[in-house]
Amino acid sequence: MERLKLYLISCIVLLYITIGNVCMPVHAAELELEPCESIVNNPYEFKISYTWTSEGETFQSYDISEGGQIAIVFSNSTIGVFDHDMNFQYQLSFNTSGSAGVLWLDEKLLFINLRSNTAVECDKNGSPEKYYDIAGPGNYYSENVTTRLRIRGNYKYFCTNNSGGDNPLVHYGFYTVLKRKSADGEEEILYKVDTLFDGVFGVRLVVFGYLSIYVISALGVVVWKLRGRFGKKSART
Repeated sequence: MERLKLYLISCIVLLYITIGNVCMPVHAAELELEPCESIVNNPYEFKISYTWTSEGETFQSYDISEGGQIAIVFSNSTIGVFDHDMNFQYQLSFNTSGSAGVLWLDEKLLFINLRSNTAVECDKNGSPEKYYDIAGPGNYYSENVTTRLRIRGNYKYFCTNNSGGDNPLVHYGFYTVLKRKSADGEEEILYKVDTLFDGVFGVRLVVFGYLSIYVISALGVVVWKLRGRFGKKSART
């Protein structure tokens, strides 16, 4: 009987460990990660550098660690790592055709390929250590990775565009401003891109382009019809 109890307890412990390894919660992001293998040693060609080459670039994602470190995914396929006061620490470059995100897994970076729903845990030297498939939640990239409001200690962090508003849930694919606000209401800009081509302008430009094509096409049809009418009158004359 005692052996049976010991066997059941061992099975329960083993099952708990297995489930814990399969579904592993990521720090403050609530992602469901399933460990997997990669047939390529470094599929995203991570390279570490101690020179910051992304200053002035827009960014797609960011996260704050419990220790106050700041990680930002810039639009030139780099991840910049900074301390609490935005002093540059190091940079990771990567190679992927789709959008990417970043989260802190303890004090290690978790690179996220938003197109393939996969994640890679990197050590402090930028080398990939573990690989994961992202099982959920649904639409995790916008709610948990790219537009999520971060709260660390006495600070609230959020990203915006140069559009006059500070709504952290507005998502246009990239951002131009990273801010934080202290508990006493003091606001600080951590990073800002001095450019007029922000997300709102980009959307407006696309809309304007489609409207221009529509207007030009409509004018073309009108001119063609008028030309046909005047051509018939000239022939009768």
